[in-house]
Amino acid sequence: MTTMEAVNATGVLEAVIDRPNHVSVRPVNPLEMMEWINSRPTAKENPYYLTKILASISIRDNGGPCNVSSD
Repeated sequence: MTTMEAVNATGVLEAVIDRPNHVSVRPVNPLEMMEWINSRPTAKENPYYLTKILASISIRDNGGPCNVSSD
């Protein structure tokens, strides 16, 4: 699992505990949130750079890699 510290260390993403047992990941620059959200339909074929960064520090909870290309 990605730790909050790893997310926050990216410098462009922040992890925030926003309710019990839940952490939100959002861009440090709030102006990027809508662009990131709008990139969802093509996230597997053409991931937004924040998606690539998050994928590069994430593993699936079954131990496998995240299924988004981070190249």
